[in-house]
Amino acid sequence: MTETTTYRPTGTDDASLRDGSIPAATPEPGLRWRAPWLGAIVALPVYLVLQLLCLAFGWLGPERGDATSGIVSAVLGVVALLVGGAACGATSHTRTAPGTALLEGAATWALTVLAVVGLGLAGAGSLVGSLGGAATTLGTGAAPTAEGVQHAAGWAALWLGVAFVAAIAGSLATREAGAAVRRRH
Repeated sequence: MTETTTYRPTGTDDASLRDGSIPAATPEPGLRWRAPWLGAIVALPVYLVLQLLCLAFGWLGPERGDATSGIVSAVLGVVALLVGGAACGATSHTRTAPGTALLEGAATWALTVLAVVGLGLAGAGSLVGSLGGAATTLGTGAAPTAEGVQHAAGWAALWLGVAFVAAIAGSLATREAGAAVRRRH
């Protein structure tokens, strides 16, 4: 005879399960890395495809000038991280607390930024936009002016902050929707 095991949430007894009600799930503390990795894996190709489309349409490129290319690239990064954050939130664990969703969105942002900088250092700076291009320039030892570096760092910090907020907003916006879908199944 095969023994069956019944799932019983912590703090429940047989009487509370007999009436057919399902006890409220308590949020589990801690960051689960599955969702942030998925968010970063989604955000990076979205960013690359958007960059390639903008290059193909002539909206990006060396002939466009640094300011225009930098702004377009930054906006594309914000859009990609919003999509990556949404993927992160939608796949987050059912009983994730809102604070954990913030951490997962932040982790998605961090993993994506590390990937973009890594690709820039690996020589794919033109594909991954201004941040990757800056990493390529720093990796080659080119000597930019101090004023140029300060200006670029200020704008990079601003757009990275906006992208950070976008990743968190995407994660929070889809967290409940993803949990609702999982509860129905």
